[in-house]
Amino acid sequence: MRKIIFAFSIMGMLASCATYNPVVDPQSVRSDDKYYQDRAECRALAQANTSTTKSVAKDALIGGAVGAGTGSLIGVIAGDTVKGLALGSVIGGVAGGAKGVYEGNKDYEQIYRNCMIGRGYKVLN
Repeated sequence: MRKIIFAFSIMGMLASCATYNPVVDPQSVRSDDKYYQDRAECRALAQANTSTTKSVAKDALIGGAVGAGTGSLIGVIAGDTVKGLALGSVIGGVAGGAKGVYEGNKDYEQIYRNCMIGRGYKVLN
């Protein structure tokens, strides 16, 4: 049980730390002060409009349910349904949570990038 809690704690921490910073063509930066202000505002906008935590929880539940079903089938074949059910739930939940982290970070990057482009910067990545 401690391993399960640890795995979901790690996913929660990953969900809360988006590390994307757009690479901007220096030729499109007219003022350093304005650039850093725009970066901070776009980062805040992306963070406010990305529901990574909800995405992780939803995908972890779906993954857990699918994993439980698969695990119980494997357990029936192997002869230990309960163990298969438990193991499938954990593996599916962790995999689903990881998917939620990935998708949440992708949304964050897209919002951040689009905001910087909208403010006149040439974003290279």
